[in-house]
Amino acid sequence: MIGQILNDRYEIKRQVGTGGMADVYMAIDRLLGRTVAVKVLHPQFSRDPVYIERFRHEAQAAANITHPNIVNVYDWGVEGDLHYIIMEYVEGKSLKDVILENAPLMPERAVEIAISICMALEAAHSHGIVHRDIKPHNVIVTRDNQIKVMDFGIARTSGGSSITQTGTIIGTAQYISPEQAQGRTADPRSDLYSLGIVLYELLTAKVPFDGETPVAIAYKHVREDPLPPSILNPDISPELEAIVLKALAKNPQNRYQSATEMRADLERCLEGTPVYATPVLPPEEKTTEATRVYPVTSLPQRGKSRKWPWVVLIIVAAIAIAFGVWGVLRGTSAITVPDLTGKSEAEAKKILSDAGLLLGNVTKDYSETVPEGKIISQNPKAGSKITKNMKVDIVVSRGAPLISVPDCRGLSLDEAKARIQSEGLKVGNVTEEFSSSQPAGKVSSQNPAPGTDVRKGSSVDLAVSKGPEMVAVPRLIGMTRDAATKLLEQKGLTTNVEEATTTEHPEGLVFEQTPKEGESVSKGTSVTIRVAVRPKKVTVPNVVGMRFKDAKDKLLNAKLSIGFDGSPNDNTIVAGQNPRGGTLVDEGTEVRLEF
Repeated sequence: MIGQILNDRYEIKRQVGTGGMADVYMAIDRLLGRTVAVKVLHPQFSRDPVYIERFRHEAQAAANITHPNIVNVYDWGVEGDLHYIIMEYVEGKSLKDVILENAPLMPERAVEIAISICMALEAAHSHGIVHRDIKPHNVIVTRDNQIKVMDFGIARTSGGSSITQTGTIIGTAQYISPEQAQGRTADPRSDLYSLGIVLYELLTAKVPFDGETPVAIAYKHVREDPLPPSILNPDISPELEAIVLKALAKNPQNRYQSATEMRADLERCLEGTPVYATPVLPPEEKTTEATRVYPVTSLPQRGKSRKWPWVVLIIVAAIAIAFGVWGVLRGTSAITVPDLTGKSEAEAKKILSDAGLLLGNVTKDYSETVPEGKIISQNPKAGSKITKNMKVDIVVSRGAPLISVPDCRGLSLDEAKARIQSEGLKVGNVTEEFSSSQPAGKVSSQNPAPGTDVRKGSSVDLAVSKGPEMVAVPRLIGMTRDAATKLLEQKGLTTNVEEATTTEHPEGLVFEQTPKEGESVSKGTSVTIRVAVRPKKVTVPNVVGMRFKDAKDKLLNAKLSIGFDGSPNDNTIVAGQNPRGGTLVDEGTEVRLEF
């Protein structure tokens, strides 16, 4: 598998993980030049239509959702017996590894992680997708602590058909909802139950229900109540415990009804403001409230005093009365949340103020349909009933998503068009130009330049190389250095000047050139010209009476050459020379010595 290239595009580099259904590899997308993850279905499942359909369904389900907290799916395909999905490559570790290494986590960090998962579920549920297998193993914590949900292998579209038969338990036993354990249809609230399990585990390092077999665990989900997490971790506040237990309500009607609703309560908990999840004391154990509180007699005894259960009962009763009063007041002063979609942030702030409400968190996201600066969505939704001075969060459009223009230089025109269109961009004007850097038929330049961020649907202009522009080398012999250089510049050529000492050619003029006159070369080619220069004049030193070695050194230092007859040694005395000492001659002139 390593080194294999899928679809003539995805080069497998190394294996990075494995699961019960597929292996995951790191690969290079050779077309776009980016690192991707490739999920390959195990060979034993490649002929099973149920698993193939489940695998295909995962690709389609996730590919329809684009969100910062969801691992992006780019592509999927089949090559021989290999079924694969191309996904965003995320460096990090699974949330399960984080739990094994660090749990119980600080409550604030656990809440932040749960909020991020809620945001991912909001995006999935808004597309009609129920994940059905939310668990720490399917959540990645990146190196910069971003949370990303993955593996929509058993996801289901709302109102669509399930991949498995009715009555089959779908999901991982420790994290499935009671309705999944009973083989009933899962809905978005089922994902919130699973998220409640994950939050419980983050806070306590334990899952609320475990057993020796999946059936035993499923039974507990349906029949048994979870141990309040604060018993395992006293750092858990009553508000946070109420949120966990509301998410773990057996009856879906008593849970949070949307990921948005659960996220809002988690954010209130993080801010230290009252949450909507309220502990309720059950009458006789027949309660069906959203959050079940255990009779105090079932809690572990602390110390020898038996008075503390009555104190707890009084406190719980007081809290119940307080929330009852609050509920009445809330009901009598309810405000209908106005519709802010399509408005600017300033307009929304004024509308909310006029209604007696406050502007909450303002986040920004890309949108292909909502203009930049206008509101895409809000929480709570328009028409909801809330109390005075409560906050309404908004998401403001950044405009259409920005796309980095790909580098098309060196590609054929067809390859460049395919690459541009694969990024959601359009091919603009196509022209031809001479290019010395790219061969004929290849893209030589583009506008905008590679790496420029543009809006989706923007045009990219391309220029295709006609090859280098050719010119004929002009005749330069007989011209001065400056005239030859100017003429070559006019032709788009460059000049390399060499001076040559000579008396055979007119001084200061070109007497030789390479390439020769009339040769065809590409623009930018360097032409070498040789320019004649006269030798310098030097005075011949007098070396008569000197030893041969000393005479030779003196003449060579004067840039003269030496001639003689016989075989003198270094100590032979020079008896005569020609030309004589004091004569003015050209550099390099030969001085003949006599012994």
